[in-house]
Amino acid sequence: MTGSLTHDAQQQLLQIVSELQTELEQLQPLLKQMHLLSSNAVSSAARAGSEGDAFRVLTQAIQQLGQDIKNDVQQAQKVLNEISHEQDKFILKRLSRQLNNALSELPGAIRKGDYLAIFASVEAAHAEMHGESFDSVASMLKQLINDLRRQVAQQQEKMTKFMEIH
Repeated sequence: MTGSLTHDAQQQLLQIVSELQTELEQLQPLLKQMHLLSSNAVSSAARAGSEGDAFRVLTQAIQQLGQDIKNDVQQAQKVLNEISHEQDKFILKRLSRQLNNALSELPGAIRKGDYLAIFASVEAAHAEMHGESFDSVASMLKQLINDLRRQVAQQQEKMTKFMEIH
């Protein structure tokens, strides 16, 4: 037996879906910045030669983090699109779990970003000639992670409202 949402519940759902989509779209510039940061970090590591070996590993981790976040965001956007066209309560519950799973990965990514920023700071402190460029990467990564943290917190608030509707 299927059940449909009431008109009011459907309108609330669509409103929150729209808000979540907007929140996810606001991550795109941050993801682009992370990609640029990791590309610049690769250059810094290459210029540092053997002194940049550990930093090179860090840049790969930053690139992977950005890709992981991008994949989670794309998955969430796909599910939000499906939700916006669905009225069956049971299918909505399944889609809601999928959305929650995709978005629940983001706080873990934030924690990983915090660790990478700390690692970058440590590498900068130990680097001799290239410490300043490594430190710049660490500072920019810290700022990006803080911006991502704020965005994810807003998404989590919206997700809580979303889950209350149905």
